[in-house]
Amino acid sequence: MELTQDRLDVLQKTRSNIFNWRGQFTPEFVEYIIEIVGLKPNSVIADPFVGSGTVLIEAAKKEHTAIGFEINPAAYQMSSFYKYSNLNLKERQSLLDTIELKLNSVLSQLNGQLIYNNSESYRDSYSGLIQVAKKIEQISNETDLSFLMNILFASESDKKLTIKESLKKSFERFKNNLLNLPFNSSSIEVHNLDARLIGELYQSKIDLIITSPPYINVFNYHQNYRAVTESFKYKILNVAHSEFGSNRKNRGNRLLTVVQYIMDMEASLKSFWLSLNDDGKMVMVLGKESNVRKTPFYNGLIISELINKMGGFSILSKSNRAFQNKFGKEIIEDILIIKKIANQIPKTGFAQNIAEKHLIEARKSAPADVINDFDDVMNKIKYVKHSPIYK
Repeated sequence: MELTQDRLDVLQKTRSNIFNWRGQFTPEFVEYIIEIVGLKPNSVIADPFVGSGTVLIEAAKKEHTAIGFEINPAAYQMSSFYKYSNLNLKERQSLLDTIELKLNSVLSQLNGQLIYNNSESYRDSYSGLIQVAKKIEQISNETDLSFLMNILFASESDKKLTIKESLKKSFERFKNNLLNLPFNSSSIEVHNLDARLIGELYQSKIDLIITSPPYINVFNYHQNYRAVTESFKYKILNVAHSEFGSNRKNRGNRLLTVVQYIMDMEASLKSFWLSLNDDGKMVMVLGKESNVRKTPFYNGLIISELINKMGGFSILSKSNRAFQNKFGKEIIEDILIIKKIANQIPKTGFAQNIAEKHLIEARKSAPADVINDFDDVMNKIKYVKHSPIYK
């Protein structure tokens, strides 16, 4: 399968995401992947690490059913926003009128409280916004929850505005986003659940998986908009324990996260196989390199090795793409296009051996001050457990 490098690198970028979320796909990249895979009409496309939902809306635009799994509550509410694309114009306007009435009932109680007050703690700095979030939580329902939470997320960045000014501004922004969503009748399903559950819930139902799993030593995504999400009664610490590769885990020795990450990805790959139909394909986008304790680990190599050891999949092609992040640094990602091999159930139990191999290799280039951590993790590999499954 030949891929065009300019399309992978998205050199001609004309569209942008409506959400501020690190690591999200560019719309043109997802559009291109859907084009080249060669799906039948009305196929089912899933992203088990859906993030802010780019795969969902691009799949729906092509009239495919879209399914997403996401454990982070903020990202889940972002991706859920795309379900509004199923509403016609009259239904959208009615929803907006209802939301505006609810919002005004809260804002009418405010004076000139600022979004942000410079205090030592995050919660003290945003105490006014948090109080408003708790009031909005009490008047929200299943239909308007995504809209209301997203305007609260957006307002976190308005540090110089009053809460009233900021939320009115955010309402107008998401009003326009809602009205500009392309209408489609394709189903969009989003689950605030662990990626490892997709095989259980959608056995042999998925035609194509497009996903970018977390990388080793990844950002602590659960911290994003944490105070707002906790105001809506989400248990963020439960999310944190289930994050793959999070750099908050195993603070005593972060190299243990390498082992746990590979174990979690092995379980995920088995679940993805179960979810795909017999002709199903999977496109995985992986950051080429992660650094743990000043030492590189190679995500694409690790996942490729897992796939080859487990069986059940055939890697059709390997490519890479490059782009600059907002800090001007070039990011290189590996792209694996994979086909399911029907009737060859993947085997598990290879993760710890693969982890040991990559740790031994990484130790060769590790700085002297972290060698003790490498020696320590080698003694603990067999005791590492999977991250708890988030349900």
